[in-house]
Amino acid sequence: MSIRKSPIAGYLLALSATILWSTVFPLVRIFPTDISPVELSFWRWLFTFLCLLPFVLAALKTQWRLILKNWRWLAPAGILGLAAYSLLMFEAGHTTNATNMSLFASTAPISMAILSRIVFKEKFTWTQVIGLAIAVFGVLMLVLQGDFSLLTQLEFTVGDIWMLLAASLFAVYSILIRQRPEQMSQKLCMAGMMGFALVVLCPPMGMVAMDPFYQLPRTTALLVILYIAVIPTLIGYLLWNRSVEHIGAARAGVVYYSIPLFSSIEAVYLLNEQIELSQVIGGILIIGGILLSSLNVLRQIWHQ
Repeated sequence: MSIRKSPIAGYLLALSATILWSTVFPLVRIFPTDISPVELSFWRWLFTFLCLLPFVLAALKTQWRLILKNWRWLAPAGILGLAAYSLLMFEAGHTTNATNMSLFASTAPISMAILSRIVFKEKFTWTQVIGLAIAVFGVLMLVLQGDFSLLTQLEFTVGDIWMLLAASLFAVYSILIRQRPEQMSQKLCMAGMMGFALVVLCPPMGMVAMDPFYQLPRTTALLVILYIAVIPTLIGYLLWNRSVEHIGAARAGVVYYSIPLFSSIEAVYLLNEQIELSQVIGGILIIGGILLSSLNVLRQIWHQ
């Protein structure tokens, strides 16, 4: 069944997804560091798949041929956008600092805009370009805490390359999911992508588990992974996928810039961090950039 494309709904869905994803970053700071990126990725997607399975099992039994028919884009979307993205992101977290991770993660929306222009010939107005630039500036203000001289002091490591590659893979994923046919539901689409992701994650996880000293993650760690699997991952990805269908990857990508803003707000409540002036200014710039980029949608609301 075809969905009715609604820009307003698209922006709201993208915003909801970014709010859920932003809850992961404060948790990562208190997450156990003795779990490898392979384990984190494997348990994350296994839990997500198991939580989704009861809701999609009937469709899998009757429409499994639909997944096989669309494997040419489902497989790369699952392998690159789910499995490889998680592995690279968690690996980057072990080998680079949070500032560099945030900076390189913020390149994803730019890649989305470029790919959307190349693949789908999407045209952008000057207000959208300026809005994107303002949002980027706001992210820099947040990440660098208002001190732009820190850009000259950044020390780059191999982890920065992993994070840059991860951001690029998420952009590719956002382009691929637009290939979903109308007869394939969002849940069935996610199940297919997660299936391919788990197929490639099982061999490295098997090698990790073969270590005679290997131990399963502790209960607290498993509960944190379970939360990440259900709320930010399962629900967040479903919301994001639907938002891309409404407004495209490039426009959804602008909303993606609000993740550092929401992460900062959540860190205040969860980690008792102090609000800095740079966070306030950065937040205003990010919101302003998003509003400017979605000016056409705001005009639609005004005239309704």
